[in-house]
Amino acid sequence: MDLDNEIKNWIQSLGLSIFTPPQAKEFFHISVTPPQGGPVVDIVRPLENSNFYIIAMGVGVHPTHQNALKELKDSDRKKFINEIKYDILKMGLDVIFLPMGQEVPQIIQITRVVIAENLTANEFMNSFYFVRNAGMLVIFKFTDTFGNIPQGQTSTKYL
Repeated sequence: MDLDNEIKNWIQSLGLSIFTPPQAKEFFHISVTPPQGGPVVDIVRPLENSNFYIIAMGVGVHPTHQNALKELKDSDRKKFINEIKYDILKMGLDVIFLPMGQEVPQIIQITRVVIAENLTANEFMNSFYFVRNAGMLVIFKFTDTFGNIPQGQTSTKYL
């Protein structure tokens, strides 16, 4: 699909870096980061004949922040998680906390589906930045509430 290449061009024209994750099994799957590194946003078209793209950002919750969440009273922990959930839903995005059914998430997955037909650069990039900004909201919510992770303990896998 020519749109795959157009999407790559739209992203690269903004100076963002693109790579294909080694574990990618989908027909089209690229990961996007700022040139200096940082949070990763994935763009996926699952099958060759799929007429949509999934824009996704998975935010790994650092074990230090997981422990801080565990130490909260149940009502405070639920309030914290619900605030994140409802803020993201208000942005018109989908959100899932993984593993499902656990009180303390290890990953918060944020997604938006865009239809390929008549997709414009502006529509795509707006959706891309909605997902990215929602991911940043999650990161800032954790660091503002529980503090930054000490130097040497951070990675791009976690907040």
